[in-house]
Amino acid sequence: MAVAAHTELLARLASAVASAPEHESFTWRLCEATRRLLGADGASLTVDNASTNRITLCATDEVAARLENLHDVLGEGPATSAYLTGEPVVVTLAQAAERWPVFAGSATRQTDAGQIYALPMRQGTAVQGVLTLYRRTAGPLTEDEAGAQFLADALAAALLHDADVLSDLGPGGSWSNRAQVHQATGMVVAQLAVGVRDALAILRAHAFALDQPLAQVAQAVVARELVFRRKDDG
Repeated sequence: MAVAAHTELLARLASAVASAPEHESFTWRLCEATRRLLGADGASLTVDNASTNRITLCATDEVAARLENLHDVLGEGPATSAYLTGEPVVVTLAQAAERWPVFAGSATRQTDAGQIYALPMRQGTAVQGVLTLYRRTAGPLTEDEAGAQFLADALAAALLHDADVLSDLGPGGSWSNRAQVHQATGMVVAQLAVGVRDALAILRAHAFALDQPLAQVAQAVVARELVFRRKDDG
């Protein structure tokens, strides 16, 4: 894209952010503005997608949140692939079934998404996170691939160097949820005498089986409403 096109696209993004509800966090307004600009039905922003520190910064609606929870619980899907390869992934759920059958099957049952666009948020050669969008019916975004990718990279610059992001999330936000997941993982390690990776896998499997967000399962473990025991514990 030419510099003039970049400038015009950023101006439209700024205008869309300004017109979003003021009571919402900056992160959500940026996500919602990007969704509107690209003509998607929903959007989400995630960082550290391939690690145990994976965080959803925002989701514009319930469907976007459910798709992110599936990525989180299963550790696979379009957004995970976009993060690992640094390349955009655009698939219908029917196409996704060929690569990620469990993810696609669950997404089909739990959402009305028809097509997913996962765009890596890049700074230079480093991938910082993923912008994931969905449409209920398959079709192109309102910007071409270069324009959509430029916006995704712009989000990385806007979010990851903005100290307000931390205050936006607040004490009850996603950072707090992730800390609770870490605490729950440690409790499962102690309860079952397993490694950290295995404990996290157990939490994710439990979340998937109950169709619950990982954070909700972690909260139950921390509150001792859900306790895992080895068979020889009786």
